[in-house]
Order: sequence, then C-alpha cells, then structure tokens
Amino acid sequence: MKIGSFAKKFNASIDTIRYYTNFGLLIPVKKDSYYEYDQTCEEDMKIITELKSFEFTLNEIRNILDLKRITLLRDHEDLNLYVQLLERKKEEISLEISKLHLALQKIDKKIDLLCQKNHNETVTGLSFSFLRFLRCPLCTGSFQLENALIQNESLIDASIQCACGYHADIRQGILFAPSLDNSTQNIAYLYEQKTLGEMSTELIQIIEKCSLFTYQKLRDLDLSHKVIFEPCIDTFVFLPKYIHLLPDDAYYIFCGSNEEMIVKLKSKIDSINPALKVLYIVNSSLHLPVATNSIDFLIDSLSFNDYALFNNVFPLSKLTSLCKEKAMIIGCFAYHKQGAKSLRKLKELYPNAYSNNAEKDFIKANINTYSFEFEETFPIGETKEPGIYIEYHVENETMFFEGYIGRRMTKHS
Repeated sequence: MKIGSFAKKFNASIDTIRYYTNFGLLIPVKKDSYYEYDQTCEEDMKIITELKSFEFTLNEIRNILDLKRITLLRDHEDLNLYVQLLERKKEEISLEISKLHLALQKIDKKIDLLCQKNHNETVTGLSFSFLRFLRCPLCTGSFQLENALIQNESLIDASIQCACGYHADIRQGILFAPSLDNSTQNIAYLYEQKTLGEMSTELIQIIEKCSLFTYQKLRDLDLSHKVIFEPCIDTFVFLPKYIHLLPDDAYYIFCGSNEEMIVKLKSKIDSINPALKVLYIVNSSLHLPVATNSIDFLIDSLSFNDYALFNNVFPLSKLTSLCKEKAMIIGCFAYHKQGAKSLRKLKELYPNAYSNNAEKDFIKANINTYSFEFEETFPIGETKEPGIYIEYHVENETMFFEGYIGRRMTKHS
C-alpha cells in the first residue's frame, strides 16, 4: 500500500506518516522510488494509534515497538513486560490526575480570594492635601465646595464652584472637569479587553520597557512632596505598575478622557496602596482645574503622540503654564523614519493630526516651542508588528521607540 492510501486508511496526514517513518515507528519496504506499507506497518500503526490514546509519548511508543519487533510479544514473559509498561503509564496518569485535581483546588481558592477582594474594595476619596493645587482654569480663582461627602480626611463626593461660573464635580473620589473646547481623544482605552487584543506581544513588551525607563528615571530623583502628572492616559499609562516603589509622600495626578479607564486605574492603584495621594481627573480638553506652577514632573506616556493624533494641538500648549519653572518631562515617543508609508497613511487616517506627528523630531521641535529644552534620548526598542491597534502602521515597516528627558527652560535661558 502506498503512503497516500495508508494515510487515508488510518485518517492521518501524509506528513504524519512520513514523520513516523523517519522516526522509526513505521518501517515500510522500499520499492524503486517509493515506500510500500505492508501488513506489518498496519499492525504497527494500530499499536501507535492505540498507545497515543493511552497518552504514551512517541519515544515510549518506539520503545514498545522495539520490544515487539524483537520478542513478537507472544509468550507469557513478553506480555508481562508489556503489561508492566502499561501499569507504569497508568501510575503516571494517576499521578498527573492528582496534580490536576490539586491545581483545580488551588484555582478555586484563588478565585474565591479574588472575588472576596473584589467585593471588599473600599472607596477612597480625594485627599484634602490636593485642594491647594486646585484652581479654576478660566480665571485661576479658588473653589468653593458644596454638598461634600467626607470620609477619612478625603472627599468622596462634592461639587466645586468658582465665582466666575466654572463648575466641576467629584464623584467616588474622581474629579470630573468639563471640557472647554472640542478636543477629542482615542475612544479606545488601555484596560479595554478589545484594545489589549489588538496589540502585539512585541508592542506590549516595548510599552513595558517604556514604563521601566520612566520608573528608573524617577527613582533617582527627589520626589518627596513633589507633584507628578501623567496626562492623556487613555492609550497608555506608565506609572501604575511601579507606583508602589515610588515615594508615598509625593502627589500623583492622572488625567484621561475616558471615565472607564480612570475608574479602572483608580481601582488598580487603590489595591496597590490606598494611602497614596492621587488625584484622578476625567477631562479631554486639558483645560484642567490645576493651579499654575504646581507640576514638578510631567510624564509623557506616548501621550503627546496620541493626543496630537486626534487634535491639531501639541498638548504642552495647554500644560506648560501648570509646570514649575524647573519642571522636567520624562517621556517616551514613537516614530517612523522619514519617507515611511506609515507616515502617509497616518495623514490619510487622521487628517486633523498635528503636523509631523510620528516623525523622529516631533517631540524635540515641539517641546522647544513650549519652553522646554530637549536634553537627551534613550533607545527603547523597535517593532515591525505592533498589532492592528496602531492602525496607520504599514506592514514590514519599523516603528521605533525612544525615551527622552526634557527640562523647562529658565527665563534667562
């Protein structure tokens, strides 16, 4: 019987039969330029199929076939040896079943623990210590609090009012600030399962390296009582994974346009350390109720790229006034080489994007425009397959990622 007919008889692929032959499980007779699979091969194939159903490995099956070929498995002693091999496999399977049962028990306990933790979550509020950083974005005036729900020296719910008419709300410890223009941001957000499914493993690994870069730079600085602000976090956010390693006497601000993203981020950070002083802001316009000259460190988690993708505005134009005279930017940016098809596709998909977005000099040129000096860059990584989430990326082109440091230029610079 030729290989095609033999494979069909045993409902196997021709490649499988060739592999079994090369591995020594089947020993056909060679006739001219092809193999003939005879009655012995059929007997061996039946044994192979049966032993595979018993969870024997191919190496174990080959050893049993070697035993059959030498002894024929006909007399009492040979059959006893075969039975011993089957008994040994049975013991291995029983042990594996016991391990799997134990694993199931551990998984059940973990599920119960996580469900209990989920039900026992406590609501954290906006620390009173942040009130001194809050000012009206229209007139820079101070706020009056109304209908405040206070718990453990923090605001759970409240209405904040300015004499000029500006109004914002605090709900469940999150500040909801109205957008003052028609700015938009990505409707997708990082913690959405759909978004995660659209990112390649390579991109996720690079984002992890970006987060690590940001943490390492912050780790070497004096952050005590400093204000660290990460805006436009809908697409990416760098600090949460390492925030428990940073000083707990610093002030952290996160701002994004997607309420679901902010709520999930707050839940994650609360589970890491609910005592951290964190201000969460839902806002898309970057006209924020934050006092001028209050931010020490601005974190660009690829957010300048992202915000300027949906708006013909570089975000520093709205953020510089919030930064102190010696403020520092610690960030990462993505780019394609000049002339890349991806850059042309970006302009087609995002006709309102800020000019030169995703080009190598995009960050450097623009932070200089808004009173920051581009100090140095650090290579982070590159990928040709970021996933369909980066929809303007053209297949086989390289997308580069770099970390950078920027410092606000002093008035005499």
